[in-house]
Amino acid sequence: MRIHPITNNEFGHLLRNCTPPGGWPKVIGVANSGGPDSTCLLFLIHRYLSDDVQIRQENLFPRRVVSFTVDHDLQPSSAAMANDCARSVRSLCGVEHKTVKIPWSTPPFPERPIPGKDAFENIARLARYQMLLRCMRSIPSEDGGPVDVIAFGHHADDQVETALMRLSRGTSELGASGMKPCRRWGMGIMNQTDGVNSLGWTGYEGMNKWIIRPLLEVSKDRILATCHANGLKYATDTSNFQPHITIRNAIRALLRSEDGTLKEPLSLNIQEQLSTINKAISSFKSISVDLSSGAEQLQGAIKVLTSRLGDVDGEVDSIIKRYRISSPTGTFLISSRGLSPVQRNLVRKSLVLRIMRYVSFHPWGSLRADGQRRKASLDQIIGKLWTPNPFTSGIRMFVAGGGVLWMPVLIKGNQIRTPDRLPNPLPAEENIGWLASRQPPLHKDKMKALNMVNPLRLDVTDLLRTRIHAITTSSASSVESVLYDCRFLVHFDISRIPQRIVEQINESDMSYKIMLIPNTRWYWPQIVEENGNNGTVLHSEVQGNREILSFLKAPDAQIDYTSYWKRREVPVVADWIKIEWIRPLTAL
Repeated sequence: MRIHPITNNEFGHLLRNCTPPGGWPKVIGVANSGGPDSTCLLFLIHRYLSDDVQIRQENLFPRRVVSFTVDHDLQPSSAAMANDCARSVRSLCGVEHKTVKIPWSTPPFPERPIPGKDAFENIARLARYQMLLRCMRSIPSEDGGPVDVIAFGHHADDQVETALMRLSRGTSELGASGMKPCRRWGMGIMNQTDGVNSLGWTGYEGMNKWIIRPLLEVSKDRILATCHANGLKYATDTSNFQPHITIRNAIRALLRSEDGTLKEPLSLNIQEQLSTINKAISSFKSISVDLSSGAEQLQGAIKVLTSRLGDVDGEVDSIIKRYRISSPTGTFLISSRGLSPVQRNLVRKSLVLRIMRYVSFHPWGSLRADGQRRKASLDQIIGKLWTPNPFTSGIRMFVAGGGVLWMPVLIKGNQIRTPDRLPNPLPAEENIGWLASRQPPLHKDKMKALNMVNPLRLDVTDLLRTRIHAITTSSASSVESVLYDCRFLVHFDISRIPQRIVEQINESDMSYKIMLIPNTRWYWPQIVEENGNNGTVLHSEVQGNREILSFLKAPDAQIDYTSYWKRREVPVVADWIKIEWIRPLTAL
């Protein structure tokens, strides 16, 4: 049977399905390894954007495409492959190209990883993403940059591999649905040792970057047919066909195998991971496949799971829109009545994960913000949240991963309280609910014992001093923005700082500091001017803050009212400082 290449109109449909929520920027990047997948993708994007008729009809599409190649320097042939890739791109008129080499052993990059080691594939991937982000950042604003959207050439076969890889790590049915056509880059990952200098850390910048994958519904055969039909030259990475190197390569070889078996001997570790995958995928009731089913059937099964996830995301959006109750910034409040109609376990898991990612202080988009998606943790949270009356069941506030504190509360209008015991019967105007908020940090003595720096105390004096110097010697922006606790962005407009504070910052007196410290039980940032032992609050207003009042009625002997929330004090406001919440509650 003849395999048909991808047509221009067909690709236009695939590209539209990847449109970022904010629309298309002027420039789009393509992660180009020089292999058939990225070569085909670059050609298809260039061809579509070069069609004047299409561009006139779809004037919101990007007008330029830039190819980015990362020389990973992990094989002797990597430099030659990068050069071949650059030559191939030059054959496409109007396509810009940039090649960069990973600077191993230069922070944040570690020493060159050794093939075959457990962390090899993950380190290589993080390093490549870090370099791609640098490439996106390098396009100057006068040329339409920086690049905020980058396209990857992952296809239907890769979708199966990714889903199976996640199953090898014990993911749920949600994770087994594979990659999304469009997703936010996210904040990346941060380890405790390196902090913001961690390999893979992107911070707030990553919240405005998007990864698209237009070819997720396209098979490898059709990509190769498209390359052949259009005379596209590409390179082949031979390491992709060595199943003993990584679990991903073993999966890749299995999918190509006609009988679902591998001829080459595998390490015990890879054998165990394949067994874990088989058990997991065989347990799903919505599909009926295993690793021996072959690529086509597995693609269909993962497509079913992906479609189900899209439906679940839409259902969670509807639940949040309908039942979420106004609460302090950075928290999530919902009544038990709002939770009770949600009966499907998959929807419950998705809702809990969405709330955790929103409230958590871990990097947005990281597994840590999802509590590592541990089944035991999710089951615990779901079991408690969907208990009709947590108070009579003896359920108190708890933490079950992700840095999120879950607290049973009573809700009355825009007021909440947390009694130890309930009156019997419960007043008709009160509803039981759950409040999710940031987990309290470790006690300062515990941090000291663990040799930890308090992440909620941030000295920004040097940052402000550097920015002050920059705007007096160049045309640099006058605004310095600081990510606080992976939850807030604090903006300092240097052009509006009082002269007294500028002079204090520029002095060499080390006792003077501008600090970000936590405020209220919700751990909002406030900006404090410290001079020795004296401290003055400069700013504490949070944009979009929602205030919750305590109940204002006479105490009842049956109820412990000591846990009332105190009224929030009138905030201090400085016109040169702005604090905003930056974690979205959306699916993307």
